[in-house]
Amino acid sequence: MNALTATTLALGLVVGSACAAPVEKTIEIVGPPIKLRYGEVHNTWQPPIDFPDEVKQKFANKTMPVLDWSVDIVYKNGSQVPLYDTYNHHYILSAGTRPAMQRFHDMMQDAPFGVRAPNGTVGWVKGAVPPTQQDDGAETPNNRKLLMTPAIHHELLEQASRDVGQAPHVAQIGSASGAEERHTSHRLPRGYAYMIDSPEALTPLFHFINTKDPSRAAINSAGDVPVSKLLQCPCLNQVLNATDGTVDGWEPYPPFGTCSPDFYAEGNPSCDITTYQGGWRCCEDGKFLIDLDGVDVDDLPYDEVHGKFMFTYLDDDAHELGLKQLQFITQDASGYLDVTRGNIEYDVPACDLSNTRPEDCIYESSTVNFISGEIDADDDSLMSIPYTVGHLHVGGIDVTLYDDDTGEVICRSEAIYGNGTEAGNENGYLIGMTPCSFLTPPVFPKNKKVRTVARYNNTEPHTGVMGLMLSTMYEVPA
Repeated sequence: MNALTATTLALGLVVGSACAAPVEKTIEIVGPPIKLRYGEVHNTWQPPIDFPDEVKQKFANKTMPVLDWSVDIVYKNGSQVPLYDTYNHHYILSAGTRPAMQRFHDMMQDAPFGVRAPNGTVGWVKGAVPPTQQDDGAETPNNRKLLMTPAIHHELLEQASRDVGQAPHVAQIGSASGAEERHTSHRLPRGYAYMIDSPEALTPLFHFINTKDPSRAAINSAGDVPVSKLLQCPCLNQVLNATDGTVDGWEPYPPFGTCSPDFYAEGNPSCDITTYQGGWRCCEDGKFLIDLDGVDVDDLPYDEVHGKFMFTYLDDDAHELGLKQLQFITQDASGYLDVTRGNIEYDVPACDLSNTRPEDCIYESSTVNFISGEIDADDDSLMSIPYTVGHLHVGGIDVTLYDDDTGEVICRSEAIYGNGTEAGNENGYLIGMTPCSFLTPPVFPKNKKVRTVARYNNTEPHTGVMGLMLSTMYEVPA
């Protein structure tokens, strides 16, 4: 399989006799092999992967306008991997010059080569103070391995750019997105773009879980393979230390204790390390999510897969085209206004089937956020949302963003489930989310109150689920 292929889409039109509109093109970039045994987790940054020479030459010292992207898991021969063999929990990529991407990759490696990620929850929870004001100088646990926030990744990317003598202009795509967006368009409305300055290389993080149980019977035409419980990242082999809030010696970011008041009042297990049962905080790279009692992992066979990105872009400089640059923001159903940006995950308890019909078993989480996703109640500068899409786990029904003052629906993003056996249509797996793309994006002050409502079917319990709106923000000039 070639690591890089390019396809030109014939969407360019000649305007007048001398000026041609930019041509829309699509490239495919396939990452190096990822080898996993049953129950094993891959959750780390891969070394820089070069963009095609055509892209590097075209956008040297320029800005590449990306209009759409998609991510998939493939075998060496290019065929899709079914989610019942390898599951995509989430992904995120960084892109820019090769020196900056190499520096960022090196920063994210284990000590002694890596660097400490930012600690503390300033800007995440109300009243937080910098770590230098709250500890006695003792060494605090590093949290580089269990980062689940684009904001911190962005800080590290900017640092990597400065370290190699470049302006801190970096690109990020993804974050919480995973298998549920396999069939989801990220196409932006006309006039907007995801922008990559001097695209020479990308450094992706793929959070994959090997779900291919060796004892599983062959897949039959009925598609009756149960959805793997490994998707919920059960804490079976991890060491959770309630004293310092670490998992296997690593402090997650955000740390435990960042839930909304409603989730605390409910006693949701994901809010506290002493009751935590499973979720991304137990999904560290290299860990196994199966019961290892009596299991010799060396006897388990390896499966080899690749992460694949596809980018659709215009072959002209984004700034010369006058396109508007977007930032990624998140509204979290586990957050609340200026109190907390959120815990990112929470547990869904099972309903009482003794007096509830299965179709009526629905667990709803509802909270109020600032539309910016931040906790700054005083920031009333204007922003718009050209595109947004929900993020749920298996069991999810929909995520809805409401204007909290009027009750008007801004976006409802609904879950799409597979009903077959073939890759891309796996029975019972979440394979798509309906997005909202606005030809005329709504404009709000950043401290506009919106209600984020996520619904799950809870005929059975779920751990470590998410209820997020993954949005794009354009900062409207004053």
